[in-house]
Amino acid sequence: MSKIIPPTISIIIPVYNSAQYIYRCLRSIKVQENHDFEVIIINDGSTDNSGDICERFAQNDKRFFVYHKKNEGVSIARNYGLNKARGKWVAFVDSDDEISQSFLTIPPYLEDNDVIQKSHLRIDSNGNKIFYSVKNKTLVTHKEIGYYWVNKRTNALWDKLIKREIINNIRFIPKVEISEDFLFFTSALLNIKKYAFCDIGYYTYFIREHSAMGNFKDNRKNISITFNHLNIVRKLEVNDYMTHVGESLVYGYFILTLWRLRYELTLPEKQNLRNMITSIKFSYLDLLNWKTKAKLILIKLFFQYIQ
Repeated sequence: MSKIIPPTISIIIPVYNSAQYIYRCLRSIKVQENHDFEVIIINDGSTDNSGDICERFAQNDKRFFVYHKKNEGVSIARNYGLNKARGKWVAFVDSDDEISQSFLTIPPYLEDNDVIQKSHLRIDSNGNKIFYSVKNKTLVTHKEIGYYWVNKRTNALWDKLIKREIINNIRFIPKVEISEDFLFFTSALLNIKKYAFCDIGYYTYFIREHSAMGNFKDNRKNISITFNHLNIVRKLEVNDYMTHVGESLVYGYFILTLWRLRYELTLPEKQNLRNMITSIKFSYLDLLNWKTKAKLILIKLFFQYIQ
């Protein structure tokens, strides 16, 4: 009996009412230069004919697998896909996006990396395009990787190929559907030893009018989400390195967001923000760039002055 050889890459695609876009998404995967992949499609309770389109596609290509389940949200759908994945690498693709023909191409000299980040093209609802290119380089220390993630990251997962062994048993937090990519990847950061950037291929991300990120335009929802994610990140801290990463994210990202929205905060939220800022431990902020550190110093001085 011949041994079944797993594919090199597992592509996970949650689908919910994407009939208008899903065929183009799947077609962009089918024509990849790298043919060694599997596509795990999770139809998350769609009420349109998305599932039928996916099934017809899978009938003509044995690398595509479709699973139907009740609607429980993108995080649970991705976890379902991770449990099915067999590839050495994992890629997350959104059902209304597309990838270039060489996006799945992994040059031999990058195979020993844990993460490979590629360029991406953003197209808004008016057709305006912005291309974000990456230059070939590799980060090889925890400090380099941590500094990048704190200061220069793209929060999304879709521009990355990630070793499945790095993910291991890490899963998305159920019911979290805003910045779930950021929280998931931050959880895996401790396992990443080599982080590469590759200019071969790119991801095309379409910004739709009714995307989930619209919640960040509502200040009250933004504040609630920020406090929630801040607490989640702090619970992820498991050693000194992750404490530095976590606290740098808290102060360099979450606290500055709350400071920007300070006039929208309730009195208890303002007091919470004040307490966090006045208790800043600058020894934990070595991963922040100097501009962010300067902002935090000025904000801390402001609170000390008005006390």
